[in-house]
Amino acid sequence: MAPPILKIRLNYAGMKPPERAHDSDSGLDLTLMKVIEKRENIFFFDTGVSVEPPAGYYTELFPRSSIYKHDFIMVNSVGVIDTGYRGTLFLPMRYLGHGDGRAAAEKLVGHRIGQLVLKRLEPYRLEIVSALSDTERGGQGFGSSGS
Repeated sequence: MAPPILKIRLNYAGMKPPERAHDSDSGLDLTLMKVIEKRENIFFFDTGVSVEPPAGYYTELFPRSSIYKHDFIMVNSVGVIDTGYRGTLFLPMRYLGHGDGRAAAEKLVGHRIGQLVLKRLEPYRLEIVSALSDTERGGQGFGSSGS
């Protein structure tokens, strides 16, 4: 069976398409094309791409692991891009460094800043119940398995 096809629209003339650094990589590297400041030290990193996943799939956005070297973190940790969205993909980033966050963001224009991953959408039904099954862990949460 042929692999699924992810359609990508490039929104800037002459821009390089997203690509994997290695054939075995999970995500396509996304390049920062434009910085949009939303409020102090919060920026939308414009990737310059829009996507159309195949039926039964959706996409997720992640920051590249090396983004920490530039004192940025992705505000929402992961971006779930719904199947029907056709707009430009943005990574919301917070600047944690000292000094001018806008200048730090602008230095990254043209650099790989994020990854786009194609994921299979598993259909499911929702059932509202009055109780859940018992487990050994139960409702024990944060820190319950030790340090």
